[in-house]
Amino acid sequence: MSMKEWIDIDIDQLELLDVTDIEKARVKQHVLKQRKKAPIWSNIAVAAVIIVGASTATGFAFPSLAAQIPFMDHVINYFNDEEQHYKNFEAFSTDIGLAQTSNGITVMIDNAVYDGTNITVSYAIETEHPFGENLDTLAPHWFDVKGSIASDGTGKITKISNTRYVGIATLTPHFKDDVYPETVQLTWEPTTFTNHEGVEGKGDWSFDFSLDRLEGDIQLVNETVQRKDMNFTLKSVEFTDVSTVIAYEQVVTDELLEQWPSVTPVFRVSDDLGHVYMNGTGGGGVSTDNGKNFEGTTAFGPIQEGASQLIIQPVEIASLMSGQGHTEIELDPIVIELKK
Repeated sequence: MSMKEWIDIDIDQLELLDVTDIEKARVKQHVLKQRKKAPIWSNIAVAAVIIVGASTATGFAFPSLAAQIPFMDHVINYFNDEEQHYKNFEAFSTDIGLAQTSNGITVMIDNAVYDGTNITVSYAIETEHPFGENLDTLAPHWFDVKGSIASDGTGKITKISNTRYVGIATLTPHFKDDVYPETVQLTWEPTTFTNHEGVEGKGDWSFDFSLDRLEGDIQLVNETVQRKDMNFTLKSVEFTDVSTVIAYEQVVTDELLEQWPSVTPVFRVSDDLGHVYMNGTGGGGVSTDNGKNFEGTTAFGPIQEGASQLIIQPVEIASLMSGQGHTEIELDPIVIELKK
């Protein structure tokens, strides 16, 4: 069933199913929770409320929204690679469940999680426009975190059929004095979707939702590795149910920056059992002095059970920028004894 058919559905013609009292209570609780948490409602969400309200009174319940739009449910599974970067995401993330349609494009936010440093959001898109393989959203209309002084991150959109796409966004907001709040408020107003060939789909979408911080355990490290013209310090590692977050800072000399205007790290991360968590990828960071002092974080999935050591090797990418060339500078690995 298409999104438009969902929105235009005639509730009186529905074939309702018998369900237990527990199932009815679970559906009703889910809808009420979304109403409290999500001030922006689409036609499809309103329809879901009407269906639950009517069926509760009669002792029946309509099949779930996700069951009717299966590609919207479990979006994160499209991105769980062999490294299981998003392991436990669904179990500990918040079910957002917002959807809006504009100009033939429906945008649906599935789940999101805030691990105290990074925010990850999974979403889906259904469109009548011929975007092909390379759907994207135009900058700077990306997720905005209220109260943050800066934000960086990554995003990916994957085509799963001729009209459907799934997306994942990971962003790292930065707050004054590095004080991260217990709850973050996010907004997203994408305005335009496009592809590499210049096809555009403009519309009016506006999402607003909040996320509570996951509890985590921080292990202070403060270990420094050095190389000519560079100091790298691994400050800490934070362990949550959905992620492992490493925080670092580095200082490079003016002489190195004169030769290479951008020097930022990527990481190779593994454990003593041979599991690989990262292999040449990195996270976000900020600098207030054109790269001489650089502070950042990077995140990967939770540590595999039984591991007792985490091996983190920074690899500095020294670049001329704009695709003019780069070189890699390998630093000594830092070995962390994991607390039991």
